[in-house]
Amino acid sequence: MTLGTFSVRNGVLINILMVTLLILGVFSLRRLPQEQFAEVPFYWANIAVPFPGVSAEDVEQLLSVPIENEMQGLDDVDEIRSVSSEGLSLVSVRFESDISSERFDKLFQDVRTRFSRVRLPEGTLQENISSFSSNDFAPVIEVVLSGNSDYASLVETAEAMSDEMSRINEVSSVELVGARDRQVSIVIDQNRLDSLGLTLDNVVLALQARNLNVPGGTVSTNSRDYLVRTVGSVEGVDQFGEVIVKRGRNGSGIVKIRDVASVVKEYEDDGSEARFNGETSVSIRVAKIPRGNSVKIAEEVKRISAEWESRLTDDIKITLLNDSTVQIRSSLDVLLNNALFGLLLLVLILFFFVGLRNAVMTAIGIPLTFAITFMILDVMGETFNSNTLFGLVLVLGLIVDHAIVIIENSFRLQQEGLSRHDAAIKGTDQVVFPVIAATATTVAAFLPLMILPGTIGKFLRVIPLTVSIALIASTFEALVFIPSHYAEWPGGKKIRKEGRFFDPFKKAYSRILEKLYKRKGLAVAGAMFIMFGLLGLTGALNIDLFSAEDYTYFTIDIEMPAGTTRDRTDRVVKQYEERLFPLAGNGEVVSISTSIGFLSSQDGNTSQGNVAQILVDLTEQNDGRIRSISTIMGDVREMTRSIPGPENVFFRKAVNGPPQSSPVSYQLFGDNLEGLKLVSRAIVDRLRTYPELLNIEDDFSGGSPELRVIVNEERAAAYGLSVLTIGQYIRAAVDGIQATTYVEDNQSIDVIVRYERAGLFRADQLEQLLIPTPAGAKVPFSAVAGIEEATSLSTIQRVDGKRVVSISAGAYTNETVPDINKDIEALAAEYAVAYPDQILSVGGEFADFETLIFDILRIFLIGVFLIYLILGTQFKSYSQPFLILLSVPMAFAGIILYLFVSRTPFSTTVLYAGVALAGIAVNDAIVLISFINELREKGMAVAAAVKEAAATRLRPILLTSLTTIAGLLPTAIGIGGVSVVWQPMASTIIFGLLFSTLTALLLIPLMYGLLYGRKDKHESN
Repeated sequence: MTLGTFSVRNGVLINILMVTLLILGVFSLRRLPQEQFAEVPFYWANIAVPFPGVSAEDVEQLLSVPIENEMQGLDDVDEIRSVSSEGLSLVSVRFESDISSERFDKLFQDVRTRFSRVRLPEGTLQENISSFSSNDFAPVIEVVLSGNSDYASLVETAEAMSDEMSRINEVSSVELVGARDRQVSIVIDQNRLDSLGLTLDNVVLALQARNLNVPGGTVSTNSRDYLVRTVGSVEGVDQFGEVIVKRGRNGSGIVKIRDVASVVKEYEDDGSEARFNGETSVSIRVAKIPRGNSVKIAEEVKRISAEWESRLTDDIKITLLNDSTVQIRSSLDVLLNNALFGLLLLVLILFFFVGLRNAVMTAIGIPLTFAITFMILDVMGETFNSNTLFGLVLVLGLIVDHAIVIIENSFRLQQEGLSRHDAAIKGTDQVVFPVIAATATTVAAFLPLMILPGTIGKFLRVIPLTVSIALIASTFEALVFIPSHYAEWPGGKKIRKEGRFFDPFKKAYSRILEKLYKRKGLAVAGAMFIMFGLLGLTGALNIDLFSAEDYTYFTIDIEMPAGTTRDRTDRVVKQYEERLFPLAGNGEVVSISTSIGFLSSQDGNTSQGNVAQILVDLTEQNDGRIRSISTIMGDVREMTRSIPGPENVFFRKAVNGPPQSSPVSYQLFGDNLEGLKLVSRAIVDRLRTYPELLNIEDDFSGGSPELRVIVNEERAAAYGLSVLTIGQYIRAAVDGIQATTYVEDNQSIDVIVRYERAGLFRADQLEQLLIPTPAGAKVPFSAVAGIEEATSLSTIQRVDGKRVVSISAGAYTNETVPDINKDIEALAAEYAVAYPDQILSVGGEFADFETLIFDILRIFLIGVFLIYLILGTQFKSYSQPFLILLSVPMAFAGIILYLFVSRTPFSTTVLYAGVALAGIAVNDAIVLISFINELREKGMAVAAAVKEAAATRLRPILLTSLTTIAGLLPTAIGIGGVSVVWQPMASTIIFGLLFSTLTALLLIPLMYGLLYGRKDKHESN
């Protein structure tokens, strides 16, 4: 039984199946999580190990290098990066991008296992080993608590709200920004401690010995077993004061901590500080798990926030910030509106060409195809996002092509005298293999794009997946459902003529083809000249790696000179706030959020006293904002340019879409720190001579001022002191010592032992210290040690075991970037004589784009080979597939013309669309050449067959092209809203398809005549 026979004879089954699939498709659509873009999996394992009070160079040698060495030899490692900063080692093990999630899970466990073998030095705190994904770049939503309330109330409220939000389904993490950690401080009275002959070490050891639980094994009786546990952990802050530090021999003279110190529960002095519109604030950032539903999470966060707001006093205000679902809804609405407009235009074109009955019959296949696609995407664990929706918009006009072919063929047979049932069966069975072959050629162009490597490839992967699923589903729908509908639906008995509009057009086309055919050699040469001329314009195009819709905020990143205190940084930041506050409420600026001591970026977070970040939240354009973000940002830059103090100030638009390199980017490798410093500074100075560059920066930290205590070991030993005891005393005096931890409300709180002056120490007070000896005496600091002033690096970057300095810059225009890269390479070569170990690696958008072009070209050749293989099998010819593939370079010529005239940048999405177009462009040529071959098999001469086939197939060729264009046209011109990402892709395919259609209608008939007409003449002679 053929497909046509099965469909026509089982009309009831077909209709029930159709309704069932539509209902299941609706359920699958509702189940699919919504997000703006598909998540990009980064197979990175990040290892963070705190090492308080230790310089960056010591952190590098004691932590980063041993961890890196242990990670060497792991399978599928792309590179190992590390950042050693003051008090923190961060090692990132980055695996190859083409591994599977299951493979990464196993490798991540291997990272944990290997890390457990690293011998950590004493003094390190609990490590944090985590994976990384694109969700870590930006939270789903941010809740800001601000007001005149005291800081403790803000933090406690934020912690309570965050606990509730962390229980929301599909939330991965809830981070508090601006909330400093709690700590219990044991504040020592040094005079009292000295009078009792005790040292700070005695207090620390007493706390460590008291605050613990010791397991004692198992004791058995006749009836049961008992666990034995010695309980000593502190259960309340007040109990710390009762801890015994010293006891006399006869049990008298007990000294407790409360006798020599006060116990204070407080917040850390270090850490970040946050303000919202000038008021102290704490922010709650909510992130989601992979494939989490951003919209549902945001709705739950808003519900919880509303409930809390109704219970809070006027002293605390709740504000929602950076709601990603606004952008998600906006992007999806734009594409959805354009899709609906495209669907309407598509139905109108079908009605014009094939009548109302056939138009409705064809159009009903669209929701059915989409329903099947949604079901498969749901089963595969995908999400409903802009990428998915664009794939459906892209395929909107393609999925009706097969239905058109079957309906038109069935109607032709009905005109020849067959009944509707017989025409539906025979009309379907005749075109089963050509329809499958057409689907295969299109899928052959799209599907290889799924293996495109790199971040961009992962980001766009779901588009070819969606298109391929929809095309296969549409083929199934056309072959199984259309025959039944054609045979069973009422109407269709009256023969429909082509009409008064199409007949004149068809005659005019035939006359043009007749004239060109007489001079086909000259016409083909002219077409080739135009094609190569247009392709030659490629070098004049602008290049942009990836453009995306802007988030409606920008940041001002402020870096003060290394060593600047947080208070000094705060005073400078307040000057920025004073100039920005008048803008709030002006219709463009909504709010101003400030973080002092904390800076968040695409490369990670920085917590230092000399950094700050101001986030300027803007009104959505739909709410009345007229000016662009770049314009507003430029005005703010001019307003704040005169503020003195900062070493660097960077204005950045928020990153949307996949992370990407700066237009200008270099990496300088070497082991000599002085050489790296000298050469990197020279490169930065040279870049600053180019006015087209902005935000020029490098990550070589200038060094923090450092006071080095040099112990005279002989003198120290005479007093019973050592480097360790002197160092611990100084640390306690300056910063305090963490003695133990205390658990309260399931939170681990550090217990710090410090002197009263800790945290308020001045540099000149160090030399005035009196250091207690084991004998109970006090020795002047100057008697056992001296001080040297020096500088230490704030951070040290390493990649694959080599130190590296990264240098980057933005650009107002990309036209001169290649020349700048050559200049910097020549500059680095000048220093190569003095520093032969240094290697300069040029990156940036252009390097990424060159790599991407190579990868896409490789995939394009795979697609072309598959198309050629399918066409060769279908036509049983070596030459005719080449003739059909002529449509591809002509389509590319149309793309170049569009980019050149519209000044649209040659971007990843454009290149991606061009490769995908290869599978679409050949469809018209396949329809034409297959019919020419049929006519020649019937004995018709080449010239006559070409002209007859071109005229006969004019309508299906125009119809298949117009339906595809109609589906994309609203997106291309922005009828339902403009999309920066998808508009160029839609326009690219439209212009390429216009040229490939003209190629199929004019150039391929002429080429066919040139190739096969001579053979025809030879056979006639």
